[in-house]
Amino acid sequence: MATVMTPENRLRTVLRGELPDRVPCVPLIYYFAASYAGVPFRDFLTSMNSYRAAYDTCFWQVGPWDAIYPLPFTMDAPDYDITWGAGVGMKPEVPSGDSDESQILQAPEAEALMEADDYAKIMGFNFPGKAYPMVRFMVELVSRFDGREPDWRFWLGSFIPHVLNLGLNWAIELERWRFKRVPMFISFSLEAPFDTFSMARGLTGFAIDLHKRGEEIRDAALKIAKSMAFAARLICVGTRNRRFLLLLHRTSNDFISPKQFELYAYPGIKYIADYLDSHGMVFGMHCDGNWDLNLEIMTDLPKNTYFQFDSTTDIFRAREVLGDRFNIMGDVSADMLALAGPVEVEEYCLKLIREVGKNGRFILSSGCEVPSNAKPENVKMMIDTAKKHGWY
Repeated sequence: MATVMTPENRLRTVLRGELPDRVPCVPLIYYFAASYAGVPFRDFLTSMNSYRAAYDTCFWQVGPWDAIYPLPFTMDAPDYDITWGAGVGMKPEVPSGDSDESQILQAPEAEALMEADDYAKIMGFNFPGKAYPMVRFMVELVSRFDGREPDWRFWLGSFIPHVLNLGLNWAIELERWRFKRVPMFISFSLEAPFDTFSMARGLTGFAIDLHKRGEEIRDAALKIAKSMAFAARLICVGTRNRRFLLLLHRTSNDFISPKQFELYAYPGIKYIADYLDSHGMVFGMHCDGNWDLNLEIMTDLPKNTYFQFDSTTDIFRAREVLGDRFNIMGDVSADMLALAGPVEVEEYCLKLIREVGKNGRFILSSGCEVPSNAKPENVKMMIDTAKKHGWY
């Protein structure tokens, strides 16, 4: 009988392009943990104790699954200025004490944190150190998020303490689950610069920028990408987790054309991927939206890159295009987890395992985040199908 792997070894084997004992299952779970455990979302969002109680309850009762893959918002409470302001250039609306208990963080694009002349400004961020351009850009966004000037008082009194708070909470979670012999799926994730520009400028403003300032966007995104790649490497080393995830929420064919993607967004993505691969890290992308027309463009990424698709991209065609050089993760949809029944979930998971994962290089997961209103029996079926039918 074949040796049963630990979850960490299972993940490493898949992401090396080798055949594991079975298909790993790594759902993206955040708000669902709160709804399953009966914890009000406001408490879940603002209290690490509530967050941990809910997540632990969900993990051990619905799972266990192969690796923890959460969102870091609670770890950035109460301001969310690093995960939202610095991370994606948006200002969320936090549920008030009088809000409905099902209220989650909302991010209306009513206030643009970035201006059109910021692309040129970014090109002047040169000193000191390789990580400075990214950090300096983040400081600009967070200072506008808070309505303050980005002077030294802001750096020392707000930005650095908030980064340290998020980093400490994330590190504690890493070690807390490592003590339980459950791996964290990623060292951390960062939004791609192009995508942050899109969200920080707002959809209308960024669409105009693409038409008038395409090369400026490309150059600024590449400059931040070079800085981000260096920072991502440090994070991987510091967390003792070599898996990094780049978030791509505004580069799908839902937002831009394949030509725009190739010209303006892809150079930064490719730089980060190549840099991390050259330093022995594992690069992956959360591909939000429909990526059907971008797939061929990305076939020159480093071998063993992993792609997470969210059920909008045709994952079966993606396997054909990407072939046996890349790893694929996905893609049980939010609709299916919330509205279908366990039999339908099992049938779809079996199809994914047998077709997308027939030769390995596959991680069964949710299509983006498991929705807060998912049926627990459906989430459990997704996890159990990998355990029961995912053996090689």
